[in-house]
Amino acid sequence: MLVVLLLAGCAVGPSRRPPVATINSDEPPAPTSSAPTAPPPPPSLLPPLVATSPQLDFTECTAGQLTRLGGAAALGGRDLRLGCATVPVGGGYGTGSTTGAAEVEVTRVTLGPAPALPSVPIAVLGDPGRRSGTEQAVRLAARAPADLLAGRTLYGVDVRGAASGGVDCITPSTRAAIDDADPTAADPTALAPLAAAAATAARTCSQLLEDSLTEYGTATDADDLDEVRRALGTPRLHAIGLGGGAATLARWAQDHPDQQGRLVLDALPDPTAPVGVTADQRAVAARAALDAFATNCVATACPLGADPRGAVTDLLARLRAAPLPSPPTSTGTLPDRELTAGTVVSVLAAELAEPDTWPTLAAALSRARAGDPAGVIALADTAENDGGFDLALVTTCNDEGERPTVDQVAQASARARGADPVFGGWFAQRALVCSSWPVPTTPPAPLAGTAVPILLVGTTADPLVPLAETQRVAAGMQGTALVSWLGAGHGAYPSTPCITGVVEDYLLREDVPREGTVCPP
Repeated sequence: MLVVLLLAGCAVGPSRRPPVATINSDEPPAPTSSAPTAPPPPPSLLPPLVATSPQLDFTECTAGQLTRLGGAAALGGRDLRLGCATVPVGGGYGTGSTTGAAEVEVTRVTLGPAPALPSVPIAVLGDPGRRSGTEQAVRLAARAPADLLAGRTLYGVDVRGAASGGVDCITPSTRAAIDDADPTAADPTALAPLAAAAATAARTCSQLLEDSLTEYGTATDADDLDEVRRALGTPRLHAIGLGGGAATLARWAQDHPDQQGRLVLDALPDPTAPVGVTADQRAVAARAALDAFATNCVATACPLGADPRGAVTDLLARLRAAPLPSPPTSTGTLPDRELTAGTVVSVLAAELAEPDTWPTLAAALSRARAGDPAGVIALADTAENDGGFDLALVTTCNDEGERPTVDQVAQASARARGADPVFGGWFAQRALVCSSWPVPTTPPAPLAGTAVPILLVGTTADPLVPLAETQRVAAGMQGTALVSWLGAGHGAYPSTPCITGVVEDYLLREDVPREGTVCPP
């Protein structure tokens, strides 16, 4: 079946079309056929797309956001216009108040000037700490077919703590210590540096965030999202979510079924999966992503030679024997830091999720093999200190209910390292990062289906949320349709025409795909 699906390019469900209208005339009626007439198509289970006007005052902010987004290239050559507004949440907008416990930023993204007439709002949620809602909304507007924006407006929703001046509670040295830890450590003594860095992060975040420490997480983001829905003036929310944003949308739909519209959940994580299962599946996906990176590298004549995977393995072995000393810091652009095997695996886990960055990753790894660690250290430093690291850690630890001991993590790391010497131990060790964090008072609840069909999209080689994880959670969500992409990277939409067609048929044309649809790489 998989071969047939791959040859077909993409197998999707039948389109639901309205009955053809007839035209009155003076002609006598045609003879009635004795053949049975086909029944009319069933009514769509998807709520209609209704144009509304948001109850927010947006300020033009295109130029101001370009620096945050990495420059004009982020617009994909399109005339995208951005408008910025804030919504008070936590007892704010939903109660009619103009103030709340916090604020979230909402960015309107349009093709050309903002429409004067009402349009259909589609909220876009990113992955907290990795890609904000604003970044994801601009990414979709720049890459998806332009008809997505015809009569519709994307609104990037940044969760609390994602804006500038948001969560900042871990020192740069502690972030580096977490990422630089030995990924092959498999006994309590060898894991002590990682455990100490994790404990330091938990202590400083507890001190700086105080009572708000536990307010960053999926449950809070889901509550905030409904206040954003009210501010957008829409009775039913249509939305696209990636990773943690998909988890927020899924939780919000459980709590607000009467307000649910058409939801696309890309790379939906399983909130109740045991940490050991999650670690194993993410290591498998990371290994597949590394293979995809290597294949792409050879095809593009990258500087890692004919065997990029072997080059990475060789670099890790050399760094375990002798870390590379920090490059000269006379320019002040890089921290005083050694390049370790842990640094490289941490960078790989992040950068393999973003195929757009693979050329930069290949160049940095090649320089490190030649004795120059500056490129890899720069990638690590950017990931750790661009404002998302702390929010991602805080959100993860507030959502995660398990707190394995150092001994348990050591055993898991030893087992996983044997199965995968590159990624196995590293992913198993991630459970230790939350070990000193307060245990959530409300354990994570499994996700269930809703009356309105939800579209799930998963990617085979996604090291952050692999397809296997989305498949597992989809099994308990009756009424959902899961579409699988046999590709690499974090998030499938709009990476290929097949995925793009499925998503836009669902969003714009009321077409729910068949369960089990598979899109080729």
